[in-house]
Amino acid sequence: IVYVSDMESTLTRRKPEEEPKAVQKDGDDATGTKKHDRPAGGAKALWKQLPRKLKDWFAKHPEMALVTLVSIVCIGLLRTYSKIPTGPMLFNTEKLALYNGKKNAPLYLAILGEVFDVTTGRRFYGGETGYAGFVGRDATRAFVTGDFTPRGLTDAVEDFTPEQFKSLVEWRAFYHKQYTFKGRLVGRFYNSEGVPKRLLKRIEEEAAKAKSQEELQREAEAQWPSCNMRWTESEGGTVWCDGGAYPRKVFMQLPGGKPTTKCACFQELGWSDIRLVYPDCAPDAHSCKV
Repeated sequence: IVYVSDMESTLTRRKPEEEPKAVQKDGDDATGTKKHDRPAGGAKALWKQLPRKLKDWFAKHPEMALVTLVSIVCIGLLRTYSKIPTGPMLFNTEKLALYNGKKNAPLYLAILGEVFDVTTGRRFYGGETGYAGFVGRDATRAFVTGDFTPRGLTDAVEDFTPEQFKSLVEWRAFYHKQYTFKGRLVGRFYNSEGVPKRLLKRIEEEAAKAKSQEELQREAEAQWPSCNMRWTESEGGTVWCDGGAYPRKVFMQLPGGKPTTKCACFQELGWSDIRLVYPDCAPDAHSCKV
């Protein structure tokens, strides 16, 4: 006979049933993960297996192996050639002086700091010719002054006028058209990185202004046809107009320029403070002594 109190005592002493444990099979770890699915040793083992896995993958995808190889070669070439200097070659005075035509060396000269190979013009610049002094140096000043002495063969042009600067820029354009541009001379016009200095910028700006002034001059002169002019030692100077026009001495001044005069022909018989009748010449005369 079992008493109820004994049954309750038995029930209270009994522990709840536990969750059934997973049955561990051969080849599994305690978590149930296949041992061959995770490399022994963790990340280090995985890194060691990476070459083998890549080899197997490329074996299955041979076209990707070729793409990868080409990509690696291209990256290497880019890294190599990106280190090669770009832009114009830079010269110093010593290096430029070596290109003097002696011992079969090429003939180089510089103007406004730009270096040109003038070897094809050896008949002008080689040996003892008149322009030989330009070779191997920057003789910018002499292009305008015509002073071919050692004192004149220099690049000092700070005292030039805008019109002279314009002439230098035109000479530079001639060499770009006629000869081969080789680089830039570090010195008065370019810094050590080949960047134009303030002087060169000023020269180009003033040359552009001078060109504009010249264009304005031509436009102004086109408004009034110029007189015919003649000078002889016995008669002196004479101006006259054809077609029944009247010669007048005209005063002109362009913006920022100096006053100038010219003889112009007018169809109207008239004069003013800027359209003067020549001295000792009748207002209706078609020819005047000057």
